[in-house]
Amino acid sequence: MRRLTRCFLGLCAGFLLLAAPAQTRAEEWTEEQALEAYHFVINNAIFIMFHEAGHMLVSEFNLPVLGREEDAVDALSSVLLLEADTVELDVAMQDAADGWFLTDDFRETDLDESDFFGTHGLDRQRAYQMVCMMTGHDPDYFDEFADSLDFPEDRREECAWEYQQTRESWFSLLAENMEEGAKTKMIVNYEPAGDPDLQFFADLLKQAEVLEMIETVFGTGYKLEDGIRLSGRACGEENAFWDPNAREIIYCYELLAYHAGLIDEWFKSQGEETATNDADSASEIKTRLKGAAVQAGMGK
Repeated sequence: MRRLTRCFLGLCAGFLLLAAPAQTRAEEWTEEQALEAYHFVINNAIFIMFHEAGHMLVSEFNLPVLGREEDAVDALSSVLLLEADTVELDVAMQDAADGWFLTDDFRETDLDESDFFGTHGLDRQRAYQMVCMMTGHDPDYFDEFADSLDFPEDRREECAWEYQQTRESWFSLLAENMEEGAKTKMIVNYEPAGDPDLQFFADLLKQAEVLEMIETVFGTGYKLEDGIRLSGRACGEENAFWDPNAREIIYCYELLAYHAGLIDEWFKSQGEETATNDADSASEIKTRLKGAAVQAGMGK
């Protein structure tokens, strides 16, 4: 995990962690931890939404997929994020890979046969495949991240070819469904969560404009029909999915809460002190973060 301390998407990261949802010990976090947690949960939401948008493209354009679609759209979302060639989305890729590593690290039960029946690869496999895409795209830039995972040099060499093949395959499939200047009207909606703790995460997702990012990226250049919905809502489960019948991508607020709990577990596993002195007390942290929010024009 990396320490992230800059602002992202125009927000002073961490200012929304002024309240302490039941799923975490957010009131005990240091300011640095709050900043890292903010980036982590939002970046994981971004990758997941790109993943679901990949399902949308396959469905809407009736694209052929060889192998498991889940693996294919993991690769597509990785390519789209990496080809954007921005620091923010490169960091989002690393945080999303960390998300899968931590999901595996903090698994509450051992793997059983049912884990091998699923449509997705195993969590750690998904994480390492994302690392492969990163090093295949830009081995120098992602060298430090790959080194931190002891990702083998010979595998990195293979990933360069794999990334190029994946990129060319997806772009050739999408080419006939793309057109410069094409616009698609999408409907963005953040539904009320109906629960104070969960509403905290709904507000977090909305303030970061994650759904609007998907609208911007996929609503331009693709020959999609108008009317696709991008929705945030409480689902009763930690999930996100594309509904082809409703033509809707749904991100469940519970998934954001899950990732917040995940990084909280990581903080605890590192044995990091959360509020060890007067300067780093919860009230002082809240005061500093509230000041950052005012400076960003996002709070009073």
